[in-house]
Amino acid sequence: MEKDILEVQRNHLQNILKEVDQEALEDIMEAFKVVYTYDAISLEGQNRIPYEDVKTLIQRKTLLEYSEREQKEVLNHVAAFEKILSMVKHKEAMTEDKLKDLHEMVVDGIFQGGVYRNVNIQMMGSTHQPTDHAKVYDRMHKLFSSLETMTFETPLDEAVYFHATLAKIHPFLDGNGRLARLVLNYYLIKNNDLPISIPIKLKETYIQQLETFKIDKNIKPLKAFIENLLIERYEDVINTLEISK
Repeated sequence: MEKDILEVQRNHLQNILKEVDQEALEDIMEAFKVVYTYDAISLEGQNRIPYEDVKTLIQRKTLLEYSEREQKEVLNHVAAFEKILSMVKHKEAMTEDKLKDLHEMVVDGIFQGGVYRNVNIQMMGSTHQPTDHAKVYDRMHKLFSSLETMTFETPLDEAVYFHATLAKIHPFLDGNGRLARLVLNYYLIKNNDLPISIPIKLKETYIQQLETFKIDKNIKPLKAFIENLLIERYEDVINTLEISK
């Protein structure tokens, strides 16, 4: 049933887009960029910049009342999101090198990015042990190879699978969550869907669904969670555009 709802919304949005100007759509994307960036840094639990100041920082590029790292996390995320938009626009495939480049953007000026970790780590609050560092290179190679051979029922299945598997491997020392969600949006946009953001209020549910995949290899709860967010996103965009007509 959810698939039917999602398909109806996709078609509805396409019809609306024929009647609205490009500026309205650009305004929606700019507003999303702020919300998405705020959610992305807040989910990590260490960045204290509130929503309104995230919005101001994106516009001004600096806010002296916050640490350099906090500011960089915001501006880096915006740059990385704009990069995936550019990748989709220019039909650039997501490769292992491109993934490393994205990670470099996410942590630029904070620590060296684009390099797989060489130590084992444990995720706080998680019972799942991320891939042993000695196996990270192999697991990442297999992830990209599997995308070339696997058959997915829908494009959403591919997006969720890559997102979940990347989060499970946790190939870098830091920034994995932000990177995995950026990649999720790359695949959504690439397949003509809207990008989504995971709000801080749903953090526990999101983590729980990821844990279900990591431990039980059951991806269905996570897919349903993301699908519901996508449906809500379509509803919001459709309502906004209809009001602006």
